Amino acid sequence: MAYEKYEPVIGLEVHVQLQTNAKIFSPDATAFGAAPNTQVDPISLGHPGTLPVLNETVVTYALRLGVATHCSIADRSAFARKHYFYPDLPKGYQISQYDTPICYDGYVEIFPGEDADAPPSSPDSRRIGLTRIHMEEDAGKSIHDPSGGTTQLDYNRCGVPLLEMVTEPDLRSPREAYLFLQRLRQLVRYLGISDGNMEEGSLRCDANVSVRPRGREAFGTRTELKNMNSMRHVEQALDYEIARQIAAEERGASITQQTLLWDADAGTTRPMRSKEEAHDYRYLPDPDLVEVEVEDAMVEEVREGLPELPRARRQRFVEEVGLPEYDAGVLTEERAVADYFEEALRHLYKRTKGGDTDAQAKAVSNFIMTEVMRVLNERDLAVDELAVGPERLAQLVFLRLEDKVSSNGAQEVFEAMLAEPDKSAGRIADERDLIQVTDRGAIAPVVKDVLDDNPNKVTTYLEGKDGLFGFFIGQVMQRFDGSPDPELVRSLLQEALDARRDPANVDE
Repeated sequence: MAYEKYEPVIGLEVHVQLQTNAKIFSPDATAFGAAPNTQVDPISLGHPGTLPVLNETVVTYALRLGVATHCSIADRSAFARKHYFYPDLPKGYQISQYDTPICYDGYVEIFPGEDADAPPSSPDSRRIGLTRIHMEEDAGKSIHDPSGGTTQLDYNRCGVPLLEMVTEPDLRSPREAYLFLQRLRQLVRYLGISDGNMEEGSLRCDANVSVRPRGREAFGTRTELKNMNSMRHVEQALDYEIARQIAAEERGASITQQTLLWDADAGTTRPMRSKEEAHDYRYLPDPDLVEVEVEDAMVEEVREGLPELPRARRQRFVEEVGLPEYDAGVLTEERAVADYFEEALRHLYKRTKGGDTDAQAKAVSNFIMTEVMRVLNERDLAVDELAVGPERLAQLVFLRLEDKVSSNGAQEVFEAMLAEPDKSAGRIADERDLIQVTDRGAIAPVVKDVLDDNPNKVTTYLEGKDGLFGFFIGQVMQRFDGSPDPELVRSLLQEALDARRDPANVDE
């Protein structure tokens, strides 16, 4: 959508569900997909007389995200009770952080200029400010049955640990919102704090959006969009709502501040309620939880323990490993894939003991981006579930680099390696007669026999019918006992046919 007269102003509120072995204030399990109401206890259900105890892992994860997003870290932060009534909130309040979040004033960098869907004028990078990151517990889930007029409640999610990230109103298009969520998902997965799966609710986004005439400083009336379970839905919902608000501005109609639900099937929004302000929740300090104190030493320990983050790793793959920009971008999208690549390359270096390291890195990259990722997508696997581990992949790439197997042969070996995880690439290639013969002295006699046995076709070829060259190649490959190097076969055939243009040069 082109916004010629109006500028969208977008801010996001993103909930990141943390991957921990317990809830934020109780020892309940947090596995996705468990039967309803099987992961609950008196604390998460809000029974009288129970006391919450903060899960220290949640604090560590909050610090990881805060440090990785350049936030300031609060020396002391407190929990509050956010009061509102809803059936899936058994206590009648949610434990969250209000005026003292654990992390604040950070930013996430996005790269519109690298996005295929961005217009050519998009900047290479933009910093999206973060107002705050705070810890809180999740509520339960209401399951409505319109046909029966009933609502069922699943409290498994009560108390599941969340980090809420609130951005500044710095985003200026639905595409930028998409790119922000894409970057955030990549980041939390690299940090190992969340799987970032929006379809399963591990990453949930609400968007506040308004429009204003270009050049005006004051913000317009905003609406909040909810019920978006994919990055694409966020982009689509914002596109729709911005168009709706611009149309209202053009008509001179007022825009009501309200919360809207996104109906992905209909491609429209619908009102949910008038927009609530923070004071409507009646925040009060939680008397059962002490303040969280964070010492400088703890922050430094977290900082030193951070993994190499995606952009830095991508840059290193280009500058030090020798990969093209595109390859580096693909391989660093997921931390596990980047780890797999580096481990395979390390094993390959051990085998080659020198040589053209850029070519070796590119060979590993090519195989991962084609064969490995194809299998991961077709079988819905994570890379660490693949039967061909990094060391075995390095065996196969080494065979290909040494011209021990052809390109087609390497693909056949890879498929066999998936089915036979106890066998090396070399053993499979040998058992299937895929090891290429690269000895000119072994291939040349077969080439001569093929040409001698087909004199009429040789004459026709020499008269200009170049298409017969493929016939000669096929005959050599069929007659050879083993798997000759196709390029060497091609070269020897060309030499022999060129020589027969002058009969004096033909070997007797």
